[in-house]
Order: sequence, then structure tokens, then C-alpha cells
Amino acid sequence: MNLEKLKNLREDAKFSISFVSNELGYKTPTGYWLVEHGERKVSVDILFRLAKLYNVAMDELLIVE
Repeated sequence: MNLEKLKNLREDAKFSISFVSNELGYKTPTGYWLVEHGERKVSVDILFRLAKLYNVAMDELLIVE
């Protein structure tokens, strides 16, 4: 997963970690923080929801440049 891209998309959208955590259904902001820092793997469902939230293709979140 392209963690730098994930963080940049969130910051560009001016979304807080708390907001994204809530949108993805995590109980606490730590849930998404762990994803963004590569400490939690994501399911295809979460990947799909991230792509939809940021209006990008799923592969854009996966490709590390």
C-alpha cells in the first residue's frame, strides 16, 4: 500500500484522522492511524471505501512509486 499517497490524499482533502476513522467504521482514531502508518493491514472493503472517500481508483492506493 502506498502509505505516503494515503496520507497526502487525507491532508489534501483536509480530513482529520478521526474523520477518516469514523467513515471507515473504526471505533477510535487509532484504527486508521495504524493503517496510515503501515501497522494494520486493510481488507478489500476498507481499500474500496478509501478509494471512494478520496475519489481515486483502488490501484492508485496500492502502487508505490
